[in-house]
Amino acid sequence: MPTSRSSCGARARAHGERMSESHQVTLEHFRTHGWVRIRGAFSADDAAAMCDVIWGALVKVGIRRDDPSTWTNARPEHLQRLKSDSVFGAVGTARTIGAIEEVLEGQTWRAPKDWGGFFLQFPVGREWHVPSEGWHIDGDYTGQLVPPYAVKVHAMLSNVGPRCGGMNILSGSHRLAHKWFTEHSPAGATRGAQLRKSLQRHPYIRALCTAGDTSIRNARFHERAEEIDGIALQVLENTASAGDLILMHGLLLHAPPAAHTGTQPRFLLNKDIVLRPWW
Repeated sequence: MPTSRSSCGARARAHGERMSESHQVTLEHFRTHGWVRIRGAFSADDAAAMCDVIWGALVKVGIRRDDPSTWTNARPEHLQRLKSDSVFGAVGTARTIGAIEEVLEGQTWRAPKDWGGFFLQFPVGREWHVPSEGWHIDGDYTGQLVPPYAVKVHAMLSNVGPRCGGMNILSGSHRLAHKWFTEHSPAGATRGAQLRKSLQRHPYIRALCTAGDTSIRNARFHERAEEIDGIALQVLENTASAGDLILMHGLLLHAPPAAHTGTQPRFLLNKDIVLRPWW
């Protein structure tokens, strides 16, 4: 895995001049929806090796791979010490680096020293539904739209099917958030919690963040797209195969899953590539 690419921006500009049709589709999808899935960014075998390392750490705290009765903690934490294990460097393939460069649209950046924190989600015996809580943006709610001020990278280490622990994202919400704060500019220094409350004044976001009948909410927010202010919005799950990469705009609203109805845990790495820090 490369540890530093001070010339990433120059490389991306040269690459952009000969961008293929498939690359253009990737960029347009990211611009329109705020996310894109990169199939097979790294190998499934490498993903399996990463899972082996994680399970090796989990067994030390009593969570055993072959015994679901020990999976009592839905979201195990305190695994950050594993970041330095060289096995996780396999995420940083040429395909991974190239995809990040594409969505950053020529901006200079440095590849990370590691590929982020461990986001684990074990099965939870509850009915799946669109959550009303937990919707947020990780960073600057007033950040730049194009090119993006930040990109969230999810390296998927396990297969994730529908309703099996995939992160909930509000497709298209990066454009809605940008439009809202362009029209409702915050005064002076404003905390993220205050900005989140401001965004929740938008009628659609207010409805999304208000509990109600789950079947009605699923039908409205998840089963179809709804055009609001000229933007198609829809709650989607980050489904994937092991080895896939999911790239998300820094302004994209997302929320943890309310349930995981599958039989195997979801493992992923979460990394934020931030070009314009807000702190």
